[in-house]
Amino acid sequence: MVGVTVDATSTAKTALRRRLRATRRHRLPERDIEAEARALADQVTALVEKRTHGRVCRVAAYESHPTEPPTHLLVDRLTAAGYEVVVGVTLPDLDLDWRVTGTPTTLGLNAIHDAQVIVAPALAVDRTGNRLGQGGGSYDRALARRHSDALIVVLLHDDELLPADAVPVDAHDIAVDVVVTPSRGLVRLDSA
Repeated sequence: MVGVTVDATSTAKTALRRRLRATRRHRLPERDIEAEARALADQVTALVEKRTHGRVCRVAAYESHPTEPPTHLLVDRLTAAGYEVVVGVTLPDLDLDWRVTGTPTTLGLNAIHDAQVIVAPALAVDRTGNRLGQGGGSYDRALARRHSDALIVVLLHDDELLPADAVPVDAHDIAVDVVVTPSRGLVRLDSA
């Protein structure tokens, strides 16, 4: 195509996304989703309580899709512990509004700014904290509105934590602080 340039970072991200999505689809039938949900909820709930010193505050999370690490039990536990858990609502332009779980009322794009801990989705993260999202830019835009002290946590399958600098990076990408997987538990990253 004349006049169209695809940069190397974009091409590398697309190829990595394709591979990771295929792996997620392939493993879906053999997963013990409830065991994963318990392991992730145990680790992240403890991390949130430690980070906030048990003080009731806002935590941003997401409602997982079937191929993603499950978030349903985590959201339930944090809500039961008194945290205000907000989840993203994807808008037509792929930006994220936010709503408190269990309610239909949205809070606006900047509701993420008040979250002390942000649990963000990803297809992979490398040891230096580079996050590979789905490619729509929803969380890239949302994370740019976070409070600078917010802890960014990503839930992954065990094989999606990659070696340092394995995830291609664009200027707008925001590094994450912690990865949690069902078997490895909590992994602090170089960016933290």
